[in-house]
Amino acid sequence: MNLISKIDLKFSIWIQKNLHHPRLSWVLSRVNRGEMFALVLLPLMFLSDLYKPVYISLPFVLIFTYLTDRLVLALKKYFARKRPLVSVMGKVDSNPDMKHSFPSAHSANSIVVSTILVFAFHETPFFFFFSLFAGVGRLVTLHHFVSDIVGGWIIGFGIGLIAVLVHYYLWPYCVTL
Repeated sequence: MNLISKIDLKFSIWIQKNLHHPRLSWVLSRVNRGEMFALVLLPLMFLSDLYKPVYISLPFVLIFTYLTDRLVLALKKYFARKRPLVSVMGKVDSNPDMKHSFPSAHSANSIVVSTILVFAFHETPFFFFFSLFAGVGRLVTLHHFVSDIVGGWIIGFGIGLIAVLVHYYLWPYCVTL
């Protein structure tokens, strides 16, 4: 077992003993979803002048989020790392998508959206708190190890930066259409 795995395991065991609670996990698993983020994001995109025209900006954000999600899914299947719920708590889940933990899709998707909104559309940097909340929520519910969260953030931030570059080079041409 390498050093990162040892740290991940010790931290997850500490979370299980000190922070993990069934009711809190239930609430976080309901609140910490992409649909909840969309409830904030969609009205914002339609009401703010930063995203005009929305028929271009919304698909732009969705395309890069989708690409991030597909990459993360492929990486999860490749690494096939068991979730802390399975390896720490011994819980068995029949859902095949719930078996793999590295990298965290919640972390990757939330940071790619935040990166695009902040750096491409000049939204408030407070949007990064959504990503922080997503990562911490996944840790407390024992769906992910710390390295899963950090790995998701790195992947999502990288793809977000690519999206920002695409935005700055292609956006002027798209808006004039």
